[in-house]
Amino acid sequence: MEKVLSITARLEDKRRKQQVEAYRDKFEAVQRVLQCSACHFKCAMCGLHIKGAKPSCSPSTASIEATLCESCRSEFEAFQKISKEGQTGPDMFWRNDEWVELWARWLDYQRSISNFRNSFDFKQLTD
Repeated sequence: MEKVLSITARLEDKRRKQQVEAYRDKFEAVQRVLQCSACHFKCAMCGLHIKGAKPSCSPSTASIEATLCESCRSEFEAFQKISKEGQTGPDMFWRNDEWVELWARWLDYQRSISNFRNSFDFKQLTD
């Protein structure tokens, strides 16, 4: 009885392959978004092209898998500090509630992309 093959698993694999072929152009669009969001040659926040493949994260930004330029990295570090301490400096007038919201939503976006990229279904599609 152990030598009997499961037709259900084979049918499911065949159905998935047919779906991939039918929606190949849509899948390629999703794949481009994921590739571009993980590009180590541009800043994930502002899109600035970074010369050479420098280390993408300092120890304080290691919680995200994103390449940040020097300016965005310093702003992200300030965001992390403000999020923990809850205060902004008077000399940085643009670091208001909307600025904090911007960085919080950007961080959510980065985490969502990472979660999707690491999902079982996405990994099956790329295999």
